[in-house]
Amino acid sequence: MSRRVPEFAVVTGVFLGLSVVVTGVTLGWGLYATAVIGALVSYPFVGFGIVRDDDPAATIRPRWLLAAGVVIALAGAFGVLLDDPSPGGLLRSALVGLVLGAPPASYAVRYGADVNPLPPRATVSTGGAVGLALVVFGLFVAQPLVGVAAGAIAALGSALYGTARGVDFGPRTKRRGAAAGGLLGVGVVAIGVLTGGPLGEWLLVGTAVALVPSLYAALTLERAGGIR
Repeated sequence: MSRRVPEFAVVTGVFLGLSVVVTGVTLGWGLYATAVIGALVSYPFVGFGIVRDDDPAATIRPRWLLAAGVVIALAGAFGVLLDDPSPGGLLRSALVGLVLGAPPASYAVRYGADVNPLPPRATVSTGGAVGLALVVFGLFVAQPLVGVAAGAIAALGSALYGTARGVDFGPRTKRRGAAAGGLLGVGVVAIGVLTGGPLGEWLLVGTAVALVPSLYAALTLERAGGIR
């Protein structure tokens, strides 16, 4: 019985997701709406099945779920671009793709779908650079909140991936990263003040930027050893 409940939940999630796709095509929904609603109705059931299953990887193949998640993420991101092919739309499409792709990517990492061509440390560095670029791009297109949300997901996600693959920067490096994040956050607020932007919004963005390295340090507090 413990095996049937998780499998039934997964089947239900897949069925509902496919139903949304059929409904979206029939009623002429946009690609973005179809992808997001499909994820909203199917992800919770699949997540329930994963949590309740004693051996999720045997029930849901990590590579299969990752492939499905990539398709959903790309569909949502491309749907945003179709509706708004502007620099701001590009940034929002990145955020949508990251949000939709994060759950299946996390599952694949947790259960060993080794499809990443980059070494763990290179992945961490690349993710951090992409995250910072998204933050800067958000400032450039006057959408700092979207930029910092997308940047935080990219940077924190890649850092946690590296930790899961054995990368450990050590307490001193983490403290330095937290300090650098704080300085960067102060710099973001200073830019907002100098450009005359809404102070409350820029304070929120600066705080978020400062908190990401500290959040990573907190989430990996018990981590010891690994690849230096």
